[in-house]
Amino acid sequence: MLPIIWYASFLFGPLAVAALPGSRTPAPFLEKRQSSDRPCGLLFDTIKEDLAEKKFPLFLASDVYACLITVPFLADPALRFIEYYNTTLQFQSTLPYLKYPPGEYQQPAIDIFKELQTVKEKVQSGVYKNQYDFENDILKIVYLAHDGHLSLNFGISSAFVFASSVDIVSASVDGEKLPKPYIKSHVLAAQEAEFEWQPSPIATINGVEATKYLVDFASRQSFGNLEPHADYNHLFENPVNDVLGVWGIWGGNSRFYPGSGLDDNIHLRLENGSEVTGNRWLALLDDIHSTGPLETGGDMYNYFVLGLLPASHDAEDDDIIDYGGLDDAETANSDKTTWLDQSDGAFPEPSVEQFDLFTTGGGILSGYILPNDVAVLSVPSFDQHPEAALNFSLTVKEFIERAEESKAKKVVIDLQQNRGGNTGLAFDTFRRFFPYEPADAPWTFAASRRRSHKLANILGEEITTWWQNLDEDDEDDLNLQWDEAANEWVSVTRINAVTNKTFTSWAEYSPDDTSYRGDRMSKVERYNMSDTRFLYSAFSATTAEMDPYGFGLNPVKKGTKQVFDPANIVLLTDGLCASACSIFAEMMTSAGVKTVVVGGKPEYTPMQAVAGTRGARAYSGEVLDWMLQFAGTLMADNSSLPNIPANRETRDTGFWIRYSGFNLRDQISKAEFDKGTQMVPLQFDYLAAHCRIFYTIRNIYNMTQLWLDAAAAMFDNYPGGCVRGSTGYADESPSTPATKSPLSHFDNDDTVIRFDGERGGGEDEDSDEENINEGDLVASSSVIQAGLQPCVMLASGKWGGCPKNHKCREVDVKCKSSEREKNSMAMFCLPPCVSGKVGACQEYRSNPLRSSALRCRARSQTETKELGSLSSSATQTKEGVIGLCQPDWVRSKDYCVKKSTSSSSSSSGSSNKGNDAN
Repeated sequence: MLPIIWYASFLFGPLAVAALPGSRTPAPFLEKRQSSDRPCGLLFDTIKEDLAEKKFPLFLASDVYACLITVPFLADPALRFIEYYNTTLQFQSTLPYLKYPPGEYQQPAIDIFKELQTVKEKVQSGVYKNQYDFENDILKIVYLAHDGHLSLNFGISSAFVFASSVDIVSASVDGEKLPKPYIKSHVLAAQEAEFEWQPSPIATINGVEATKYLVDFASRQSFGNLEPHADYNHLFENPVNDVLGVWGIWGGNSRFYPGSGLDDNIHLRLENGSEVTGNRWLALLDDIHSTGPLETGGDMYNYFVLGLLPASHDAEDDDIIDYGGLDDAETANSDKTTWLDQSDGAFPEPSVEQFDLFTTGGGILSGYILPNDVAVLSVPSFDQHPEAALNFSLTVKEFIERAEESKAKKVVIDLQQNRGGNTGLAFDTFRRFFPYEPADAPWTFAASRRRSHKLANILGEEITTWWQNLDEDDEDDLNLQWDEAANEWVSVTRINAVTNKTFTSWAEYSPDDTSYRGDRMSKVERYNMSDTRFLYSAFSATTAEMDPYGFGLNPVKKGTKQVFDPANIVLLTDGLCASACSIFAEMMTSAGVKTVVVGGKPEYTPMQAVAGTRGARAYSGEVLDWMLQFAGTLMADNSSLPNIPANRETRDTGFWIRYSGFNLRDQISKAEFDKGTQMVPLQFDYLAAHCRIFYTIRNIYNMTQLWLDAAAAMFDNYPGGCVRGSTGYADESPSTPATKSPLSHFDNDDTVIRFDGERGGGEDEDSDEENINEGDLVASSSVIQAGLQPCVMLASGKWGGCPKNHKCREVDVKCKSSEREKNSMAMFCLPPCVSGKVGACQEYRSNPLRSSALRCRARSQTETKELGSLSSSATQTKEGVIGLCQPDWVRSKDYCVKKSTSSSSSSSGSSNKGNDAN
């Protein structure tokens, strides 16, 4: 663990629980400082004192919160920041899909620019009284994008993170029962005692049922994940976190203040009745350094928001602490420990390990030969410095050789907590397992595209043209050509996925003739993995052997054989696999490798194996500023770049920004690419794992047991060894598609309207009207407002009671299989429309994010006449028939017979509540 762990343990000691053997009373807590009239001054007094003594500064969360809410708010810098950020986010590739996601997308939709506009209006209206509230509103927008590449670390929110003083895990007692939260130290103590006694799960947290509390907490605090299962896993401590030297969201990575007012207590009650008190929410310095004397909220604003040093700042104070508060010798002695030591004994001793394998070292890979002919390669990250990349590659090679020598028949590749890194290593590792691939359908397809807009196209046109005009006979120009061959604004070194030839210009690359909801995209590109200039620029491949294995000047050696069949390899993830990890997983599954995912929310459902960001390219706002500045120097008149000052300086950010990032390119799978204009980025596809298992109290901190459990589920007892209800949602092979449809985002108790239309944007690219997308949904709260309320039986015995121009018609009602096997019918009020008109039912939307699920169905001539003319151009043709906005079906528990209710036929052919229509 990082130094904060030993310091926190020194302060608080083990938790006191009467039922836990060997427990002792915790040390006294930090003294509260909230009564002080210097809430900020005292914090930074303590920081200076602790750093001088080489301690890690630690605070009660409420004390930090008391300081943060005193930081003043100034409207002018905030408005300048919003302008800067609005322009930056034009480059975020997923904007139209976030606003109108396909139905299988598991997170809520968000219109980012609309939300930014709302914050801007609040600034202009004088709503904000402190900087903290403003920054929280901005960060909430970022978090709701659920994209790990879209990140922002700025202002006073960059000063501290919040952490619980008690670590927790989530585990099932036996792998079949639903998981429950446990105090980590209790599980470790029970494991030490060889489970002679069972730890008791947490029943409530601050009086709220524990799972509900944690699910709600994850929805607010977890960052960058595509579904709530991954959000939930992101909370907890994990042995892989331990060896990486990071915390879960609960344990030390919460960005939003988790307390209630100035109350930061964490009160736990266990299922055995024990009360666990004395725990608190803490605050940690997000960046260990001396700030100098900050006395007031105004000082905080100047330092963290504007980036100004206090007048009395002493530069010597910046050097009073080295990494983690330790000098070099102490760092070496404390951190050069094995994965076994770093993980509370969870990792076994490796059979193969990368050089420099320790938390602050350069190594990250380890391999294990287990019983039952199973070999495991642990890949917790692809993040490596260029000089360590070759060693990474050779370690994978050594692992495969060792596994073959030991007669291992099955391989588990453990990708838990892998948030990405070097994309070149994703290609390299894949090629080590699969040295050959079909040329006509390459598994290393790895395609992507970006959002096409004016500013991006100016950048691309200017920088691509500049690169093309570099003189290869000039040494300086030649060096620039190699250095910038993989520059994101040079298109001519990338392959057009349609022609399999490099683009000839930026104009050929962007924009494409396709769009989504009127938002234009570039053509689909692929990496040119045979261009040594590109490999040098993209992956710092300065020698042939540093090119990704199997590519460029580092080809697969003649006679190399594929050791493991894809059927004998499985990817183990916790849903947090992201970025380069997602690219690796996409290549592996394209080759036929299956996936098993562990953990998630306590429910019997499928779970996605890769639910971190699936974006192809993280890009920083700082680099974007450099590129804009550079493009401005290339242009005789940079009036097209209004955000670049005339003196070619970078843009005005308004605030000091520690880091701003976004996703520049979407990853496009081969399967989606083959759909042409209907393709959807991998970020918004539902990609269930083939199998899901639960962490158990016996394997959560025993990696050997976890790996054996995963192998048994996939190789010995598939699908019987998987969590019930989790299988059938993934393609079993390229020729054997999934047997079950993707889950919708909404619960079964919601009224959901679906249709079977096509994906994609409108036929007219210049039209503001939005096309209907396959899988779009409407939640029950929207249905009645949209005009789709149920009809009522009138005194005359006829159905009616509809709004003006609406007609009462039968609609299929889908019922949950747990309630009844057959569907029924119900009468609903349907609004009118003109058939053939794109977006014909748009005016009846009540929820602009979810309610395009109605299709305009042409009616008979009699009904058309009855409805009346909706437009002067309406005629009795296919494109102009007047019809009704109608769903394919509605799901509503109100029209489904419960198991305990006997059904009776309805003479009308429709059903009221509790009646069977069949």
